[in-house]
Order: sequence, then C-alpha cells, then structure tokens
Amino acid sequence: MLPEWSDDFSVHHQIIDEQHQKLFALAHRAYNIANNNKSLASDVKNILIEFFDYMKTHFKDEEEYMKAIGFPQLEEHKKIHRQIVNDMAGMVKNVHSVDVLKEMIATIAKDWLLTHILQEDMCYEKYREEQQNATCEVKYYYYTCACPGKEHKLTESMHLFIKNSSHPTNCQECHQPIQFKEQR
Repeated sequence: MLPEWSDDFSVHHQIIDEQHQKLFALAHRAYNIANNNKSLASDVKNILIEFFDYMKTHFKDEEEYMKAIGFPQLEEHKKIHRQIVNDMAGMVKNVHSVDVLKEMIATIAKDWLLTHILQEDMCYEKYREEQQNATCEVKYYYYTCACPGKEHKLTESMHLFIKNSSHPTNCQECHQPIQFKEQR
C-alpha cells in the first residue's frame, strides 16, 4: 500500500508541495489501476502517460527551485531526475504484456514515490532549512494579483523561484498571474 500525503513530506514550498501532492494522487491512481483485474490496457497506458508527463514537468520546476535556493547538489539531483525518466521510458518500451506493465506501474508508483520524494527531495528541504536558520533576517517580497486589495507576501526563496521560472505563478483565488510589486 502507498503512503498518504502528509505535511511531514513538505519541502515548505507551496508549488513544489502541491506538485508532490498531485504526484501522490497520480501514484495512488496508478497503483489502483495496476491492482485492478478489470483495468483495460488503455487505462494502464493513460495513467502511465499522465504520471510520466506530470513527473517531467515537476522535475523541471523542482530543478528551477533548487537553483533559486543555491542547492549545492543540483547537478547530482538533475542526474537522478534524468535517470528516473530514462529508466521509466526504457522499462515501458520493453514491456509487451499488460500484466507485466501493471506490475511495473505498481512498483514505479510505490518505489519511486517513496525513494525520490520522501528521501532524495528531503535533501534540498534540509539544505533550505539550514540556510534559513543561518540567516537572521527573513526577506519578504510582495506581489499583487487581480483580487482587489490583495497582496501576496512571499519569502525570498519563493520570489527567486517565480523570478527564475518559465511558468507564471497564479493566485489561488482569482487564478491570475501574480506580479512583483516594489520592495518595501
């Protein structure tokens, strides 16, 4: 059985945590499909494609965040990401049986999720926490959105992530991109 999402798995970055939560949900769906005798080959293929595509998007965003916080093991972590993508692609290409594919999905969902998110990703969270504790002053950056009078107060790491990201960050209420406001 797969673990449920818990705040214990948080890397204290809203976007990355939301992506990890979605990966947990996808892993649960994949695991359930893999363990359901009535699952069709198309079900297996579709969840695998969805899981794989979202994982690649997540890896890109996560690498941008690690770069923004100055994570010293970024290149090593990128290699781990590439290896996971290559291993998964290779395994899927070489499977000719739906039952074997189902077994692989269950293993990928469980082992990759547990190993990568719960162990390897915790390395950059530990680094971020150490850096934050070593700094006496916390810098905040302010952003606005389409919500009347709303102001988003973000930490420096979140600000750097947004600044270096190729994807806009949207307000959770109005769903519009947030815009940097002058530093106070």
